[in-house]
Amino acid sequence: MTDARAIAVIDIGKTNAKLVVWDANTHAILFETSCPNRSIDGPPYRHLDVEGLWGFYKTALKDAAGQTLIGRIVVTTHGATVTVLAGDELALPVVDYENTYAPEINHAYDSARDDFADSQSPCLPAGLNFGRQIFALEQTFPEEMARATDFLPYPQYWAWRLSGIKACEVTSLGCHSDLWNPYHADWSQLAKARGWAGKFAPMRGASDVLGNILPEIAAETGLPPDCEIHCGIHDSNASLVPLITKVEQPFSLVSSGTWTICFSVGGDARPQLDEHRDTLCNVDLNGNVVPSARFMGGREYAFLAEGHTDNPDLSDIKLLIASECLAIPSFAEVGGPFGYHSGHLINKAALRTERDKVALATIYCALMIDYALEMISSEGPVIFEGPFATNTAMCQLLASLRTDQQIFASKDSSGTSYGAAILTGRMHQHQSHAAARIDPIADTGILAYKNLWRHKLLMIDKNHKH
Repeated sequence: MTDARAIAVIDIGKTNAKLVVWDANTHAILFETSCPNRSIDGPPYRHLDVEGLWGFYKTALKDAAGQTLIGRIVVTTHGATVTVLAGDELALPVVDYENTYAPEINHAYDSARDDFADSQSPCLPAGLNFGRQIFALEQTFPEEMARATDFLPYPQYWAWRLSGIKACEVTSLGCHSDLWNPYHADWSQLAKARGWAGKFAPMRGASDVLGNILPEIAAETGLPPDCEIHCGIHDSNASLVPLITKVEQPFSLVSSGTWTICFSVGGDARPQLDEHRDTLCNVDLNGNVVPSARFMGGREYAFLAEGHTDNPDLSDIKLLIASECLAIPSFAEVGGPFGYHSGHLINKAALRTERDKVALATIYCALMIDYALEMISSEGPVIFEGPFATNTAMCQLLASLRTDQQIFASKDSSGTSYGAAILTGRMHQHQSHAAARIDPIADTGILAYKNLWRHKLLMIDKNHKH
């Protein structure tokens, strides 16, 4: 193995794909580039543009290799994505989890899946349970699926393209796949009964070295031929890696991006989760059960803020709260505790400026995070990670809403790729990145505003049940 100081992280989110190269000694970012992660509507169905990404990453790795010596590569990707191989090629395009299915397929699948009590995977729309993706492919493309030899979770698909070694890893399976029983650390009954468990590649640890980079890729990119390829990890679980061994448990992590996911680590491992509220149990890299709740926070924030990215002032927050302008969920196509309800605004006339819209988006996401943390019985300190950690007003609002917990905002904007880099075991004397303690805001009226907002939620729940 090359005595190299650099670790390259392939970080594929649902919205953007990045390459981040870390110095193993100083923990500085040596190289970073990104591109939009696009989907193709079809044919034959909505699928991921993996060849476009492959071209981007080969170019990015070549550029990075021209600047620094890279000795290891690790992949982290969004969840709810499975790839189907026939030998050494894709049997079918990689399904986008936002692809939708015919009612008869959904009904048949829902009748076959395990109970929530066993899988801790809620029944989610579109393809967010990737068991549904496999089931639908079998129904609609039986010949291609009959040729299938291997199923790979998405991080391991990219590790395979780099190393030629097929593997499977538990964090993607434990991400509402319907295929894993987290309390027994075993395949679900669905996965066993349909023969899918036997199609998945051998189970490996997220940090395992699968092998060296393929010679032809080393030649094309200029990477050293003994550059090691690690197995890889689900992206939100990567964000947990720096914290699991460094922060006293229990604690909670708010991981933000396209999705905002709240994790409860080291607390009640069997809270009374509501499968209809998009709560579930994830599985960390050690196989431990992590109660979680999520909503499409990044997407909803962008919708409410109408694309404006400046963070709000406290004066804007206070004025918006005083106006009683409310955003009633949901403003995303899929997911979240109120995914059944189409979002709307109350007192919309109060939104006169761009700053008002950003303030509303900030307040809405703070209230949704508070709701999510409550659902998973969050205990101990709460740590913000990702883009929302830079929105000081949002963090302060959460501190005002949850005065019995300390709130921290990570100062690291690359928590996912940093956590993935730590998996290599070569980030010398790693520490969880610095986080700033956040104090509550005085005299905002947020508690009364929350009560009003929660009352509106009760009303939509009542109407939904009837």
